[in-house]
Amino acid sequence: MNSPSEIRSSKVPEITLVFWIIKIAATTLGEIGGDAVSMSMNLGYLLGTAIFAVIFVGAVISQIVAKQFRPFLYWATIIASTTVGTTLAD
Repeated sequence: MNSPSEIRSSKVPEITLVFWIIKIAATTLGEIGGDAVSMSMNLGYLLGTAIFAVIFVGAVISQIVAKQFRPFLYWATIIASTTVGTTLAD
């Protein structure tokens, strides 16, 4: 069992119903963002992927450097990963 200090030092949220609702919303936002930049703005998939890859790498580095759980940073990293993944897959 985890000690209270281990639980507090986690950089991920507790898996609850709210987590899954937000995760599904983040995935949907990733799909929309990828399509908006690549197709609606006519930037193409290569440039769209490059833009989102830079954002993703920045978010991942920030998440790794963070000393504690920061909800906004965590979900920004999740959205960045779904967006770059969707754009790359397209």
